[in-house]
Amino acid sequence: MTAGKENRVSSHMSRQMAADSLPMEPSASHPVPDPLALGRRVRELRQRRGLKQAELAQGRLSTAYVSRIESGQRRPERDVVEYLAERLGTTADFLLTGIGRDEMADARLRLRYAELALHSGEAVDAVRELRSLLDETPDVLSTFRREAEVLLASALEASGALDEAIHVLERLRESDSAPNPLQLSINLSRLYRESGDFARGIDVAEAAVKLADELGLSGCDDAVRLTVTLAAAYFERGDTAHAYHLCQSAIERSEAMASPQARAAAYWNASIVASRRGQAVAGVGLAERALALLGESSGGRNLARLHAELGDMLLKVEPPDVATAERVVARARKALAGEAGTVVDVARCDATLAEARLHVGDLEEAERIAAEARAAVGDSAPLLTARLEMLLGRVSAGHHDPERAREFYRSAANTLSAHATDRGTADVWYELGALLDGAGEVEAARDAYRSAAASLGLSTVRPAQVPIRL
Repeated sequence: MTAGKENRVSSHMSRQMAADSLPMEPSASHPVPDPLALGRRVRELRQRRGLKQAELAQGRLSTAYVSRIESGQRRPERDVVEYLAERLGTTADFLLTGIGRDEMADARLRLRYAELALHSGEAVDAVRELRSLLDETPDVLSTFRREAEVLLASALEASGALDEAIHVLERLRESDSAPNPLQLSINLSRLYRESGDFARGIDVAEAAVKLADELGLSGCDDAVRLTVTLAAAYFERGDTAHAYHLCQSAIERSEAMASPQARAAAYWNASIVASRRGQAVAGVGLAERALALLGESSGGRNLARLHAELGDMLLKVEPPDVATAERVVARARKALAGEAGTVVDVARCDATLAEARLHVGDLEEAERIAAEARAAVGDSAPLLTARLEMLLGRVSAGHHDPERAREFYRSAANTLSAHATDRGTADVWYELGALLDGAGEVEAARDAYRSAAASLGLSTVRPAQVPIRL
């Protein structure tokens, strides 16, 4: 543990020990008040009701004790605060925080509204509501500000504002009162990975993994998910062997201690790494294991997404299992089209279903599915959009319309050019290069292959030709 970490932990422990020694133990519902502020509220309410200190004490308390409370020299026990609140016609929470019950209820209602908006796919509305809540009612939010800030980061991520989401989480991570530091690091590492900063994503996750090991939490759910997140960052950076090793390590750790959800996450990510390394059969087996684990404990969006991923893998095995792929993806699409998924989730399913129709030669149905999905997703998911455009190009080639096929391929290239480079982009560029090559677009194919290499961080500059002397 670093000196800085030790100091923060020591400071936190010292504050906790001090708080435990106070008459009133801190908690979300029973916060430790500022004695001066509490005394001021007691005095103002007493004077407003026309009571003397002795009348407020009413034999239950000494007049001197009431005087010391009002001057901020004493921090009363909870039962004393409740007694004073009853005598003054208010609530204990108001005396402790200065926040009325109606204000607190309204703030909690707004927080729940923002959470519902986010889960309903209205991320922009959620961001607007949360920012307004944090700016307008800072005192009211004192007991659940961290919850609001974590939710704001999730809403910013969902709306595409990754840099702002990173800023919110980094600020939380630096604070002494960061909620669930392992989960926070999982979210932050994922955001850095999605923004293309793989090195920073790896640094954040590795620091959190080290902390989990030091605290003896290496087998808990969050530690397993953290290892999986670290593996994803290494994979996107191109370190596929190490990513696979980390996934296998997460599986081994999770089997002993973690919940089915955490174990499913480990198997799920291992299946994706295996599939993209060309080990399609192994990927399918790992995905099926994840499905079984996730099915034991939960359903909803994650289970449906995993079914969709499995369907995509089944089309990559030799020979492709088209019938099973269509069956599991159709089931996933039905679930995602309901309350659990987004437009992008459904469009990913449609891309796989269109691919399956292409495998059996049903060009008309493949074209219909891909075109509708392309219209629905718009420009919100560039990689998916490019994949759909490539599918439409393949349909056109199947209809013996090479010019229209080339138009779709060129459109896919333009879509990819505007997207940040990562491992996923490289895969799509490489596939597009093969399609362009088959369509006779040799120079465009060469550019696509170069873009694939650049997405992996490889140099695309041709070495100088040096004459060889024998």
